[in-house]
Amino acid sequence: MSRTKNKIEHMLNLALALSLNHYKFYLDAAEAVSSPKTKALLLVLAESEESLAGEIEDMIATGIVDEVEKAADFDEEDSPDETPFALERMDTDPRIYICNKSLEQELKGYTFFLSIAARAKSELVSRLFEYFAHIKREQITKIRRVCETF
Repeated sequence: MSRTKNKIEHMLNLALALSLNHYKFYLDAAEAVSSPKTKALLLVLAESEESLAGEIEDMIATGIVDEVEKAADFDEEDSPDETPFALERMDTDPRIYICNKSLEQELKGYTFFLSIAARAKSELVSRLFEYFAHIKREQITKIRRVCETF
């Protein structure tokens, strides 16, 4: 049991590191942009990452039962749309650049979490990382909703 707990804690630490890196990226980017709409998107994404990091820290401290139960409720989801926004405007419109960078970040996180879920040796770990992938999918949806208006 202790060995399984150590493996889960190690995987949670990986997820936490990824989430904190994304959080820092969004805060740094929000500080650098001037467009209020882009700044608002980045701050919402930073807040979402901060919330995810908090959940992961809580799981490290108290366990993962609640999140595994939530993951059991998810149906098979379609893969998120990976199509970048207006590549022809990426060099001239900083909003598009930020949107594409944010999309790229979240897609990497989504793929990372799904790959761990697929390779997990236990159903428990697999469900946990499916839950994390679901959260990334929701963030991708937020990015699409805002960036499609630019």
